[in-house]
Amino acid sequence: MEFCTDETLAYAGSRHAFAAGRPFALGADYRLAHLPLVAPGHPEAIASVDGRDYLNGRYATARDALCVRVSADLLEAAPAFREIEAALRASRFARKIAWDIGPRRRDVLHATVAGPADAATTARTAAATAAFVRRHGPVAFRLGGPFVGNRNHGRVYLPVYPQILDGDDAFGLLLDACGRPRTRFYAAGIWHLRDGLDADEAASLGALVDKWSGREILRVPEARFGILSVNDDLALDGATWRWIDSRG
Repeated sequence: MEFCTDETLAYAGSRHAFAAGRPFALGADYRLAHLPLVAPGHPEAIASVDGRDYLNGRYATARDALCVRVSADLLEAAPAFREIEAALRASRFARKIAWDIGPRRRDVLHATVAGPADAATTARTAAATAAFVRRHGPVAFRLGGPFVGNRNHGRVYLPVYPQILDGDDAFGLLLDACGRPRTRFYAAGIWHLRDGLDADEAASLGALVDKWSGREILRVPEARFGILSVNDDLALDGATWRWIDSRG
């Protein structure tokens, strides 16, 4: 079975370039969407933005998105993941990682396939996904080594690589079937920083990313798709799944 690569997806062009002597500051998008949840009261947190129903990391109205589940049980059982976790806990910036967030997100670990949409679009997306699974059968994916992007500085992801189906990105084909734009980015946010990193700490994170680049952390033979409803971008507060299978 073949899987998509960094080059066929958006990862190759969206990695953060770590440079010697350069600190790693938290990004404005992270300081708005995640920092108020990860480190409440942090002086760099952005509480709100004009015109958005958003306050301290939480939406007034729930958002629904098409997501693929990442099983915490399978992930935690993977030797490669355990090795990465051990390295992070032993790192010089371990105290800046919000270790409490992981256990709170075990049941909602996910990678977004299609972002939030209105109710009608979400219903069409769910129906099209059920039809896609019915037509094509199980869709596999693999998780790669830690990824830090050039956006959302503060979040460390595991990138998702869908299988190649009919010569194409399986998740991309699913998005086509749903009438949704292709994103080519399906990473699962796993670790979250409470603060920015100084130059030495940033170099340590960069070295870890480089060590694991291109390596497989976990292979999942059958993606489980669902509509995930959230009131915050970490899915901490009252998040719910509506699972999708071939029966619709």
